[in-house]
Amino acid sequence: MEVRKKARVLVVEDEESVRQALARILENFGHDTVLAKDAVEGLAKFTESDGFDIILTDLSLPGPSGLDLAASAKALRPGIPVILLSGWDISEKEIKGSVEMVMSKPVKIKDMLDAIDKLVWKATEE
Repeated sequence: MEVRKKARVLVVEDEESVRQALARILENFGHDTVLAKDAVEGLAKFTESDGFDIILTDLSLPGPSGLDLAASAKALRPGIPVILLSGWDISEKEIKGSVEMVMSKPVKIKDMLDAIDKLVWKATEE
């Protein structure tokens, strides 16, 4: 798998082992990652830097959800692409257009990398 563009990815996941695994995978394929354990920490890191290319967040987080994080981030920077990871089956209506993509857990590595690549390139072309 070839990554066309190196991305700076904000990874928001409450499970430490999953968060670390996602970071390792992304970094092994050339991406930079910043990690957060919940939406509050994720939004703080997002507001501290305008250098993120994409947000990868779990839906179910302690406190505000991944959807809440997406809405807050997009209020600050409307063009930021967001991928929502979920172990639950959710409908398009539930995501309210606040994310570009929903991926079911467990996520296939190739699908995740392809999605990041596609969304980062799409965002830079707009």
